[in-house]
Amino acid sequence: MSNAFLTPLRRLVALALALQLAACAHGSTPQLDRRFGDAVRLSMAQQVRDPASAGNRTPADGLDGPSAHAVMQRYRASFAEPNAQAPQPVQFMLGGGSGK
Repeated sequence: MSNAFLTPLRRLVALALALQLAACAHGSTPQLDRRFGDAVRLSMAQQVRDPASAGNRTPADGLDGPSAHAVMQRYRASFAEPNAQAPQPVQFMLGGGSGK
């Protein structure tokens, strides 16, 4: 290719790259980023039943040892021996009930 053709082509490519970089430098997102994550933080805050409970250091009352042990044994056994019955498939009947 001739040098007369490549010089304007190189200038055109350089101009296109400069325009792309200038477009990327435009700072329009700070207005959007300022409130980014507010919905998630609000949702998490609304799921807390008692925000002051984090400072409560008294132990919670629960099951006694033998009862908790029995519950955990039944829980672990439920994965080892699933129910022997297979679930019944769901059947949909479309159309009339005449059976024809």
